[in-house]
Amino acid sequence: VVGEINIQGYSLGGLAVVLGGIDGFNPCAMWVLLFLITLLLTMKDARRMWVLGGVFIFTSAVVYFIFMSAWLNLLLFLGMIVWVRYLVGVVALGGGAYNLKEYFTNINATCKTSNTEKGKGIVDGLKKYVYEKNFWIAVGGIIVLAFSVNLVEALCSAGIPVVFTQILTLSDLSTWKYYFYILIYVFFFMLDDLIIFIIAMTTLRLTGLTTKYTRLSHLLGGIIMILLGLSMIFRPEWLMI
Repeated sequence: VVGEINIQGYSLGGLAVVLGGIDGFNPCAMWVLLFLITLLLTMKDARRMWVLGGVFIFTSAVVYFIFMSAWLNLLLFLGMIVWVRYLVGVVALGGGAYNLKEYFTNINATCKTSNTEKGKGIVDGLKKYVYEKNFWIAVGGIIVLAFSVNLVEALCSAGIPVVFTQILTLSDLSTWKYYFYILIYVFFFMLDDLIIFIIAMTTLRLTGLTTKYTRLSHLLGGIIMILLGLSMIFRPEWLMI
């Protein structure tokens, strides 16, 4: 359709931008923030609104960075064991199939986790700490909740962070570059949350967020994950950027 493409001409940074952006639009990465914003908008203390929301987003970024760094170090420790690459390739294929299934079946792009007992517990926790009179207890509670929420989000990401870290291990990089590319990934993973939060805080209203972007990310993410999975299993040299 678009002509001949030289895969080796694409950088790891470009891949980090694409995969991080797609991962960030998964509904489980967004529903908690949207609910938190609705609670914050009922408050009259602008400073408290900005701090609590900012702490939640920053903590989420830190947790996701730690999660991806842990995967990276595990994969680097295992080295170039063939079955590990095959296993991650299978994860990529499964994640791609899941994303495509979500695109065709989950029309409203809702997060299934939000209706579980864990999801209800997160909602109750947000209500408790947002309206907590003691400011520092509220901040601490939001940090704890952000940690637990992002552990759930990691399960909803359909293996995208794991696949990206595996691609990093296939490239001959210095130590700081591994973490630099993870930082790029995490930044674009959090970028949509950051934009939504800033708009809501400056306009003092939660603008209507359609599901078309989330559904599109499922479609693109599914296609890209399947292609990466096939490459990882049959043509790993294509991923050695």
